[in-house]
Amino acid sequence: MYSISALNNNYNLYMPKINTASGVNSVGNSLATNPVASNGAASVKNTHKAVPSFGVNQIRTSLTTRDEHNKYNEISSIIDKKTRKDLQEILKTGKLLDTNSNDGSSTLDNLYNIATKTRATGLDKKNILEETIKAIKHPFIITQKFGDIPQNLQAEVINTEISQGRNISTMDLDVKSSTCPAASIEFDLARKLPAEFARMTEGLTSDKLSVTKKIKVDDLSHGLIDTVWMLNEFGTDHKLEDWKTLSVTLKPDRNAIIRARIQNSYKDPDERSLVDVLLQSTFMNIGAQNTYDSLVDKRIPKYNEDDSGLIDIEKNFVEEIVTGKGKVCVTYQKIDDNGKLIGYECDQSETLSHIQNTLNQGHNVIIGYTYCDSDNNVIGGHEITIIGIETDKKGQKYFICNDTDDGIPEPIKYSVDELLPKIHHAGIPKEVLVDNVEFVEGWKELLQIYKETKNQKEIQTAIQTNPLTVINQAA
Repeated sequence: MYSISALNNNYNLYMPKINTASGVNSVGNSLATNPVASNGAASVKNTHKAVPSFGVNQIRTSLTTRDEHNKYNEISSIIDKKTRKDLQEILKTGKLLDTNSNDGSSTLDNLYNIATKTRATGLDKKNILEETIKAIKHPFIITQKFGDIPQNLQAEVINTEISQGRNISTMDLDVKSSTCPAASIEFDLARKLPAEFARMTEGLTSDKLSVTKKIKVDDLSHGLIDTVWMLNEFGTDHKLEDWKTLSVTLKPDRNAIIRARIQNSYKDPDERSLVDVLLQSTFMNIGAQNTYDSLVDKRIPKYNEDDSGLIDIEKNFVEEIVTGKGKVCVTYQKIDDNGKLIGYECDQSETLSHIQNTLNQGHNVIIGYTYCDSDNNVIGGHEITIIGIETDKKGQKYFICNDTDDGIPEPIKYSVDELLPKIHHAGIPKEVLVDNVEFVEGWKELLQIYKETKNQKEIQTAIQTNPLTVINQAA
């Protein structure tokens, strides 16, 4: 899930330029339909040339050097027969020799490093290799669903936390996942950037439990000063290599390794793999300013009052850091201070054009959509990924999507007419939005407004519950 701030939409970071002729004031259809399973990835019609995030590389589908053959054979000797077929398949499709990663290493290089270098204690390189290869071969299997902690291990986990001054119970360990933003980013990475997916997996499962990325500031949606401010605000380890390049270090929360070790040995069908755990925990921890806790799937909210999920700006920050490409967080719905959906920032056709143009550039589109009650009060939200648009014989358009929480390891279809009005925000490449968005507030100013609003709400709550406490603190 993602969290929606109760702030008035005057504080949106980016808004589409409003087409005044369209008179967009009314709220669309209430949330309704169930998604329809697609016939598979082959049904997605997207003939446009992909635009990779880190550079252009030629597609290679066969091993040519002795080094490549040796690496391939080493990996093959460790994995099971079924995964060897997947390995052969990602070689045939060009994904294995893809070098579109942050440091130019190939998927093969990083799988070989997993196979031959030390892994974090409690993680088995065979499991890591098999889960990584399967996710690259068929990223639709990526899920956000937490695994359970076996009863024979719960006491040990709880006692360890208590010894560190934290009181938790078995109920706290039984969580419903709020990692849909992180899982959507993981899916996007596995599907579009397999070499980088494997590189991040290698780093996060190593004994360092971290991965370093070099990011070109010009590729992001903000300048150097605002980018560095954001990195500091989010507590992301970074170093300025030069005036155009930043080096950032990404790592999961301290309890992610506990969940990963459990999934290494006790994973049930349809649960997250240990790879899912570490990637999603890393992405959640980045967005949650290093306050995320994988044991209980909670974080300390900095900009709103919800201790689960990520708000749109947090998700967008993570997506930019992970892909190294500028994504603009465009808000499409108008939600008032009481959390009610009251209209839209632009005509639905303009929203659709943003999504279509992003797909035309070869990108997926991660969107956040809202759940509303019968009075259009927002009662929740969810993140999914749009990977294509399909038109049937009757002219009806469908979004082809991936949902990491639906239990369906295949693409699914949503009617464009029904999903479009539910879209609250989307991460759109900045080049798609040239002359098409109106800058409202900078990151720094907006986040300060978020914090000030949250602080005011906390003060008001404290006054209502215990006025003397607030008076004494002020004195």
